[in-house]
Order: sequence, then structure tokens, then C-alpha cells
Amino acid sequence: MNSYFLHNGTDSIGPFTVEELKTMNLKSSTPIWSQGMPDWTTAAEIAELKPLFTVTPPPIKKIIPAPEPAFSPLVVEAEIIEPVKHKKSKRIFGLNRSVFIFVAFFSVLIIASYCLSLYQDSRREASELKNEQTEKNNVQYRLQQKEIEEQKIQMEIQQKIEADRMLKEKKEMLNAKILANNDLLATANSNFEIAKKKLDEASNFQFFRSEDERYQEIALEQKQVSYWKKEVENIINDTDRIKLELENLH
Repeated sequence: MNSYFLHNGTDSIGPFTVEELKTMNLKSSTPIWSQGMPDWTTAAEIAELKPLFTVTPPPIKKIIPAPEPAFSPLVVEAEIIEPVKHKKSKRIFGLNRSVFIFVAFFSVLIIASYCLSLYQDSRREASELKNEQTEKNNVQYRLQQKEIEEQKIQMEIQQKIEADRMLKEKKEMLNAKILANNDLLATANSNFEIAKKKLDEASNFQFFRSEDERYQEIALEQKQVSYWKKEVENIINDTDRIKLELENLH
């Protein structure tokens, strides 16, 4: 008897005899191989295994007819007919029940409509009140913004007036310094010329003086000339600085 190997898609298992294969859930497409076969084949192609896939119909069961029952007389019972009783229809508040239901439904509908109308009116009034309050707040906000803008404009005007006033005062002060420097410059120039004249006189005059006295007088007059020369230069430089500052103010 041949033995067979099965392949489950991953590994081969076996060997199994034909009797063992009968107890297994073997399919006709299951790959199978046996000694002497060149390659794997399906179970349905092996003649020895074909009976495993042949379907045997079950045996036919014999139908045994049931014995007929013995004849028995048919007993018919007479049906008792009771007289029909007409039920008296119920009335609610003197109205037919269907009429009462219709009236009640219509009344409920009217009440519901009225309540809905009241609810909608209440919501509309609340919405209008909210819109009025919002508009009032917006108007108040715009008024506040306008007041703030006006205050800013007034502040800017005041600041400009104050700046103009301070500028004017500064210009007046600088012009006054220039005028004062002009007076000082005239005085300094005059003293400078006097000092130079005295220096010339001290250098040329030689009577009733010793040589030391002459040199001391010349040195003194030279100091006066240098002093007033420096004063003239300082006054001119200060005046130029003030004029430049005055030009930068425009």
C-alpha cells in the first residue's frame, strides 16, 4: 500500500496511508506526493484517492402509508345565536366622543399657537431691547472717541502755542545776546586800539625813565593788548555761535 505526503502551503507532512487520509479533511486540490511520482500533484489526479472524493447518495427510505381511520358519525352542534345588543355611545360633557376629541385638539392647537406667539413676541422685544442698548453704547463710545480727539487737538494746539512762545522767547534772548555782544565788541575794539596806542607810546617814549621802567611799562601794555585782543576774538566767536544757533531755530 502506498503512503502519501501532503503539503500545507509551507511544509510537507506525512507519510499517510489511504486509511489515514480517509479520516482527514482531504480536499481534491490538496498537493500530494508519493514515492515514484516525478512531482507534486493534486489528490484528485491520483486514481487510488479518487474514491475519497466520490459522493455516495444516502439510501431511499420506504414510505409506509398511515392506516385510514374507522368511519365515525359527524356530530354537528347547533350554534346558539345571541341577540345583538346595541351599545349606547358614551358622551363627554354632552358631546359625542369624536366631537369632543376634535374640539379638545383644536383648543390645544389654539392655546399652543397663542403661547408660541407670546414666546416670539417676548424674544422679539428682548432682541429689540438688546439692539437699542447696543446702539446706545455705540453712540456713547463714538461721543467719547470724539471728545478724546478734540482733547488731543486742543492739547496739540496748546503745545504748539507753548512751543512757539518758547521759540520766540529764545530768539529774543539770542538777539539780545547778539546786541549785547556787539556793544561789548565795540568796547573791546576801542580798548584794544587804546592798548595798542599806549604800547606804541611806551615803546617810543624814553624821557625821565630808566630802561627797566621802560621795559616794565612796555610789558604791561603788551599784556593789555593781548588781553583785549583775546576779548575781541572771544566776543566774535560767541556772536557767531549765537547766530548759528539762531539760524537752526527756523
